[in-house]
Amino acid sequence: MKNYLWVVVSLFSLLLYPAMASGHATVIGSNPSPNEAMENLPEKISIQFSENIQPAFHSLEVFSQNGDKIQIQDSKISEQSETILEAKWKGKIDEGIYYIKWRVVSSDGHPIEGTIPFQFGNSTALSDQDISEVNAGFPNSIIIFLQSLQYISFAALSGVLFFQLSLTKDTNLFQASRRARLYLWVSYASLALSVFCSLPLKVTIDAGVGWTDAFNVTYIKEVLNATNFGNIWVIEILMLLLLFLAIYFMLENSLIKSLPIFSFIIIAILMVCKAFTGHTAAVPNHILAVVMDFLHLLSMALWLGGLMALLVILPGLANRQAVQKDKKTFYWSIIHRFSRWAFLFVIILIISGIYSSFQHVPTFHSLLNTTYGQLLLAKIGLMLVMIGLGAFHFFRGKTQAKKLGFSVGMEFGLGIVVLLVAALLTNVQTAMSSPGPIEKTVMTEEKNEVTLLVTPNEVGDNLIQVDLSNEDKPIAEIEQLTITMQPIDTPGGELKLQMQEKTTGTFTSKSLLTMPGKWKINIHGLTESLDSINADFTIFIGNS
Repeated sequence: MKNYLWVVVSLFSLLLYPAMASGHATVIGSNPSPNEAMENLPEKISIQFSENIQPAFHSLEVFSQNGDKIQIQDSKISEQSETILEAKWKGKIDEGIYYIKWRVVSSDGHPIEGTIPFQFGNSTALSDQDISEVNAGFPNSIIIFLQSLQYISFAALSGVLFFQLSLTKDTNLFQASRRARLYLWVSYASLALSVFCSLPLKVTIDAGVGWTDAFNVTYIKEVLNATNFGNIWVIEILMLLLLFLAIYFMLENSLIKSLPIFSFIIIAILMVCKAFTGHTAAVPNHILAVVMDFLHLLSMALWLGGLMALLVILPGLANRQAVQKDKKTFYWSIIHRFSRWAFLFVIILIISGIYSSFQHVPTFHSLLNTTYGQLLLAKIGLMLVMIGLGAFHFFRGKTQAKKLGFSVGMEFGLGIVVLLVAALLTNVQTAMSSPGPIEKTVMTEEKNEVTLLVTPNEVGDNLIQVDLSNEDKPIAEIEQLTITMQPIDTPGGELKLQMQEKTTGTFTSKSLLTMPGKWKINIHGLTESLDSINADFTIFIGNS
């Protein structure tokens, strides 16, 4: 147990400064702006997003109120910033109401799209309309199937190699067990299938086309050359080829002891590749997020893969022992070794899981009221049951009354469900999109209580309220109250609000918040006797 302590302390230190991800990109500004009535057209259409957008499958189109398409130049990413998509007009347009339809792929690989209405010249007034729409629903069944297949294949491959290298320490395992050889090749074939099929699937998602166009050469080239996924996919294919050769020669020649280790390293690299795609791409501290995501995936794969090996391979190996007493001794010695390793896997899972939760779930409200948060709670519940079953197996192993059977199968089955939930989590919008209304209270040095309320606490129009009290009594005689709001991760964008007193000690104002993420808020009040009341807050604004 003490040998694992330094690992726990080192990993826990990584949690001291968790970065927050904003989920999918969102529009933080545009020209024309939403529902704007303008006398003169800008030189070009521009839309700014909350994070970098990928250079593939972006588009800007303009339509009249009657649905006629207006000719503009092809969209491009601005040379000034990778967060800006722009396109120039091709000619003049008549007065009227128009709609800009845009589509981009955000840095985390998820396509988003939306509409920006505006009015040019004198025309019927525009009604307020939503300016963006994120494809944040449940992913389709093909995505979940391939994602789950990849996770299960990672578990099966890493688990059987872990079983050989650390549990049995038998270099002849695959030569002695036909079942182990078949298990290895089936696992490899499943992993290869999931990786190969992920490319045409990505085409259908990013290009917004059906499976009949999934193998279109033009689309495939654009995915490979102009998306983060494309670069990662090429590396995955190379790793699969190396893994095939490593497994083939490992099965042909058991004397080369380095081949199982080499195979395990390749699988670990494939897991790192997986960690580089998805929600980690939108995290400011990108490398740390990838490391923690990789550790989470690796520890889960080894835990579940080890259970697979115990169920599929261990009984046959134990039965090959010549003496009945040796069969029992061999069986339980493997169980004990796995139990010790499983403890370490659980510790890493907990620490990396907590880190990921801090990144993607900003508030308790978002944990309970978003799809991502609810899936995360389901995953945590299932893993707690798995941990309980693992503890049961550990203590039951001390008695060595009879072989483990149904309960290990149950633990394994729950692990498969956990991987299915993990596949869903990878493909739905994070809980950062909807942190929910926020209420925070700060006690000043003068023992004044300053309470800040922001509703609905997301990009767009918000109601901001400040309550001032002392010893639970509202503070009267406030001459003025000013709020200064500054986004932390983005320079500029400072807002100053002059609050209006609603009732004694309660001040309100409406404000348009233009971008998601962390905001620093300073509240400055001045009494009639010229005494100051100052309080600082840090809040997270969602991007729904």
